[in-house]
Amino acid sequence: MSNRIRVLPEILVNKIAAGEVVERPASVVKELVENALDAEASRIAVEVKAGGKSLISVADDGMGMSRDDAILAMERHATSKLLSEEDLDAVHTLGFRGEALPSIGSVARMILETRARTRSAGTMVAFEGGILKNVTEVGRDEGTTVAVRNLFFNTPARRKFLKTTETEFGHIVRTMTAAALAHPKVAFRLVHNGREVMALRARERSEERMRDVFGGTLMDRTVPLRFSDGGVVGEGVLGVPEVARRSGRQQWIFVNGRPVTHRPLRSAIFRGYGALLPRDRVPFFVLFLRIAPTTVDVNVHPTKREVRFSNEQLIYDLLFLETERALRTDAVVPEVRWHSDTGGAGADEASPRIEEESEAFAASEAHDSIATEPAAEKRPFQTALAFQIDTGTRTEERAGPRGEPFWEAAPLWQVHRKYIFAAIKNGLAMVDQHAAHERVLYEKVMGHFSGGPRTAQQLLFPLTLEFDPTEMHMIQEIQPLLDQIGFGIRCFGRNTVMVDAIPSGLKQWRDGQVLKDLVDEMARMGPVSSGLKERLAVSYSCHAAIKTGDRLSLAEMQGLVDQLFATQQPFVCPHGRPTVVKMSLEELDRRFGR
Repeated sequence: MSNRIRVLPEILVNKIAAGEVVERPASVVKELVENALDAEASRIAVEVKAGGKSLISVADDGMGMSRDDAILAMERHATSKLLSEEDLDAVHTLGFRGEALPSIGSVARMILETRARTRSAGTMVAFEGGILKNVTEVGRDEGTTVAVRNLFFNTPARRKFLKTTETEFGHIVRTMTAAALAHPKVAFRLVHNGREVMALRARERSEERMRDVFGGTLMDRTVPLRFSDGGVVGEGVLGVPEVARRSGRQQWIFVNGRPVTHRPLRSAIFRGYGALLPRDRVPFFVLFLRIAPTTVDVNVHPTKREVRFSNEQLIYDLLFLETERALRTDAVVPEVRWHSDTGGAGADEASPRIEEESEAFAASEAHDSIATEPAAEKRPFQTALAFQIDTGTRTEERAGPRGEPFWEAAPLWQVHRKYIFAAIKNGLAMVDQHAAHERVLYEKVMGHFSGGPRTAQQLLFPLTLEFDPTEMHMIQEIQPLLDQIGFGIRCFGRNTVMVDAIPSGLKQWRDGQVLKDLVDEMARMGPVSSGLKERLAVSYSCHAAIKTGDRLSLAEMQGLVDQLFATQQPFVCPHGRPTVVKMSLEELDRRFGR
């Protein structure tokens, strides 16, 4: 009987490895650019043709290689980045497996030219389908150039799975963008079919590089994210809710300079936005994390795009809290702008309009496997809140936590019994009275659920209400929660309840209609295993809030605004709609030609 197990030929081994490392042309660009960065390059130029299917050339001015190193680099697992087993526990470089060059060379025609900084002459090594074809001496500048032609020429089954030229080039643009964001001190250039697509000069700070990549229009609508705790240092930017999109294409996470895909970290940021975002939108953000290499496992995926943390829950909790804290600013208030005659490039104008598949972030991701909400101190909104109301006889001022005026000396006024207008420090603010009251009531109810005192007012004459069997079942399920809100409810018979108390301050009682609407909505949504308190709080706040068409006195308007800005998140209602919209004085002046 003949032996059935045998060692695979080296060429076949390299092709199998290529299947793990080289998924598409963008994978080649990623590996070669990372090699250039590890070689301490200050300039990297990439040229591609046909979306990388016919040519990928990556040139750098890094340290280069000697003749012997250039030949040895084409062997599998040959690397200068690991010397011992201990080095694998604290990887400081982008590459370390020693698989990139031999894997690429096994499925393409590749020419490597290089010259070490200490050598007078360079070396050219030619490979075709994993076979060494030629080694010669060449004259060239220090650094390395790798030209990859006819990718997958010897594996037609792989080549036929490549997408269109536009799609493949889109992935290359994203790969180059990630490298440029992570390494602002390196200059990058990208040319496609002879046309320069990207030209980024070296920058000192990440903020400058992000502005180069995304454009000033988008970056002006972000808030900074900076924190340092427990050996974890984070910085970046968070887009205001107005720039949220349906696709998660503009979400970037870097760990120790390495672009990664990490679902829990994205979930932490998403949860930090909370109700600021509509359910069908995902935020724009860029996050740079620096953490001790010994606490990060980068050897999880062949392409190194995934990492694993030894203290993942700690990082998740920290990122969630810091995102939530960074967004507690009036910068997230939507602003009215007219763009008919404004210039400037936004994010889409700053880079090619390349559509690529990207996983959208659904609201359900807030319940990720490690998304256990950390204990957070409940703090009132920390922003500038000096309210000044001209009463006709004197001016009353109430300064906020920072002592800076947000609302200027001016009376409030109601427009169409729907919006509250007021002059603010730098323009005009418009408050949706219903959405604002929803936010106030929602946080009050959630406070009751968290152990706050029950506040109820007894009805002079108890009210009897009838419900259908489904609604009665819902009432029995949520009755303890209704009691915490302030309702006094007793069940009589199969379909009747008596209400003898309602929450204090409830003005929209309407002879029990608020409770009937609340129970009806909860019954229509059906039973749930989690999130019942939140659902009930949202539903109650909607049905009990001030309605469009309700006339408000000056004192009522001022009281509502005061309560709104005492909440944790005053700029959105529980459904994610804005409560406040502002218009800058500059915009008003411009519209009037001043």
